[in-house]
Amino acid sequence: MEESRVRALRFLALQVVGAVAVVHLVVGGETLLQVLSRGLLVTYLTEHLVADPRPLLFVVSALATVGGVLAVARGRLGYRRAYGLGIALLATYVLGWVAWHTVLDHGFALGGSAVPVPDGHDHGGLVATLRSHYVEPLLATVTASTGGTPGTGRTLLGVVSTSLELVGIALLVALRRTDPAARRGGSHNPFVEEDAGVDATRGRTDADPDPDPDGDPGRSGRSGSD
Repeated sequence: MEESRVRALRFLALQVVGAVAVVHLVVGGETLLQVLSRGLLVTYLTEHLVADPRPLLFVVSALATVGGVLAVARGRLGYRRAYGLGIALLATYVLGWVAWHTVLDHGFALGGSAVPVPDGHDHGGLVATLRSHYVEPLLATVTASTGGTPGTGRTLLGVVSTSLELVGIALLVALRRTDPAARRGGSHNPFVEEDAGVDATRGRTDADPDPDPDGDPGRSGRSGSD
């Protein structure tokens, strides 16, 4: 792939991953700040963390994402490994979101004090969860926007975050497959072959006889038989 396209994909992937990190940092940080302001941080960490670990995990994973981006920029983390870690993190977000709304029953299945599911809340499987937690909120948000009525911020964040995570996975998979810097054993400069021209010239030089100082390339080869 051309350098300009790879750079464009890198830039787009950075924006998407950065946006996902910001969303999780805002959502998790807001909840932790509320808990802290009420003096319940110790209670949360000791009694309710298992029931709802999302706020803490959101903040930690978001900070880890920022740290990973900085590590790549400083050359301390390779592109291939960074892409793999990014794919794993975004996939964990998506699978965690699905599990939270299905098998984990909003944390209620963990045996903690999660908020019970309201009446009429549909948990009829993956398709029903996607419809009730993604498609319907997305349509409601679009309808509210076109009708001049603002939607809820948390609903919009959930829809946007999941969408960005899916887009980010696709971008990172594409980069891991096409970015020269992500190839195994690749050069430090991803867009320049490892001195291909120099190697080729060196190969021809080693194979050919030493040229004659007087300018006759074949003379040194004939001198042994003369």
